[in-house]
Amino acid sequence: MYPRRLAICALALVAVAAGCASEDGDPTPAPAAGDGEGARVVRVVDGDTLVARLDGDDERVRMLGVDAPESVTPDRPRECFGPEAGSEARRLLPEGARITLAFDPSQGRTDQYDRLLAEVTREGDATTINEQLIAGGFAEVFRGDGRGRLQARLRAAQREAKKDGRGLWGACRR
Repeated sequence: MYPRRLAICALALVAVAAGCASEDGDPTPAPAAGDGEGARVVRVVDGDTLVARLDGDDERVRMLGVDAPESVTPDRPRECFGPEAGSEARRLLPEGARITLAFDPSQGRTDQYDRLLAEVTREGDATTINEQLIAGGFAEVFRGDGRGRLQARLRAAQREAKKDGRGLWGACRR
């Protein structure tokens, strides 16, 4: 009887481990509800950057793992689908919207431009804005060091957007 119990326990552990990993094999969970700091949208700068009021201060926020085409950088040309990415970010993050900024310890809290690096979730949504923009084809995955906890989910969303020719994947030569 003992070997049978051992085999059943081993199979159960394998099933649990498989259920904990994403389809890319990344066992890192997405942010949990309530994970992060509450803020309000002041304005959207472009498809991957916004200004949020956090603890009474206006902070520039760069969405982790998201690389939207350029549309407002003065020294760079406007890229294909840049204006559409900015418009979609403004639709998803209207002025005054309540959001949660979740910080990934593996990525640091700020970037080289002193912007907060965050997973942005609108109050009441189950999916981050980061993932929604990539799933809609408004941005592509910014890999950085590739260790971010959203990377597997973002890569999966990008694969689907590419496959379906959504957004920039259908409109722009890539």
